[in-house]
Amino acid sequence: MKNINVGMIGFGYMGKMHTMCYDIMKYYYNTDVNVNMYAVSNTSKTSFPIKFEKIYSDYKSLINDENVDVIDICVPNFLHKEILIEAIKAGKHIYCEKPLAADIESANEVMEAYKKYNYNKTSRITFEYRFVPAIMRAKQIIDEGKIGNIIHFNFKYYGSEFLDPNRPISWQSTKEKSGGGVLYALGTHAIDLIHYLIGDIDEVYADKRTHFKKRPLLGTDKTVDVEIEDILNVQLYSGDKMGTLLLSQVAAGSGIDLTFEIYGEKGAIKFTHDNPNVIYYFNNEDEKSPIGGLSGFKAIETTQKYGKAASFPPPRVNIAWTRYHIASIFDFIDAVANNTKAYPDIQDGYKVQLVTDAIYKSAEIKKSITVK
Repeated sequence: MKNINVGMIGFGYMGKMHTMCYDIMKYYYNTDVNVNMYAVSNTSKTSFPIKFEKIYSDYKSLINDENVDVIDICVPNFLHKEILIEAIKAGKHIYCEKPLAADIESANEVMEAYKKYNYNKTSRITFEYRFVPAIMRAKQIIDEGKIGNIIHFNFKYYGSEFLDPNRPISWQSTKEKSGGGVLYALGTHAIDLIHYLIGDIDEVYADKRTHFKKRPLLGTDKTVDVEIEDILNVQLYSGDKMGTLLLSQVAAGSGIDLTFEIYGEKGAIKFTHDNPNVIYYFNNEDEKSPIGGLSGFKAIETTQKYGKAASFPPPRVNIAWTRYHIASIFDFIDAVANNTKAYPDIQDGYKVQLVTDAIYKSAEIKKSITVK
């Protein structure tokens, strides 16, 4: 049995999610790896729902603890850079919430450290939608050539988190701390999926809006200016392929409203998070007669069909958001145990950051920007 000690930096919403996934992973997978929640560093909590062997007030001390194998980063975006650089310097395996950093300058500093210290450990930037079986099957269908050369694509990710005008200002709605609005919160997931399914994004043309321009300052009767965008529309280019990306955090009735359509010369695929248990596939070569023949989009049931390693629950059981995180963390821990790479990694996170930087520049100058 191989033991891996995890050190958590941050224990808010996503810190709890990651910790839960590490803790219950053993129930879902047949594995000879034991994950020990060894240490935590958090500035605002003194008690936790799980027992950590060590509690640090200083994240650097946690990183430099020789017993810690994995650094898991779940802090606000603006804090990612310094923690990532320290973890890279210490030669630790890294599991970090998206995005890589709050801005391109910080991301560049992370990559400079990555190169300077010849970082060769396992890393993961948490783009968990790569671990939805329906999306994994979509990747297979595309790679098998079943839809032919891709012509164009549409991605949409809508939510309603900021629809309430009385929602107070928080770090997520502050440019300095979050780095951006809906593009960072939701769009980074879609951009990573485009890279995963279609290819690198070369060029963007974007427009953005802030619907609620002021929000309450918590605990006061004051309002402050909102610095981040609520809505963003992007025209994307990947080689000779053209696509759109539509983002909103003020879309009434939207929860996790992630959808995409990819159209090729021989067929198409569609996905909607309203039903993440299937991927829809259209084969243009199906007979269209008599009376439509067998032509039409077919729902391929993927549910929780992760493969032999996943022993619980049964593959036929419907899937949900938490399960993607469990799958992502298992994939990462398995790579750590076997000293291999895990994707999406820090370099994939940097590729997404290059695109977000180009999108913001395009939205500011109202012109197309090349991603570089």
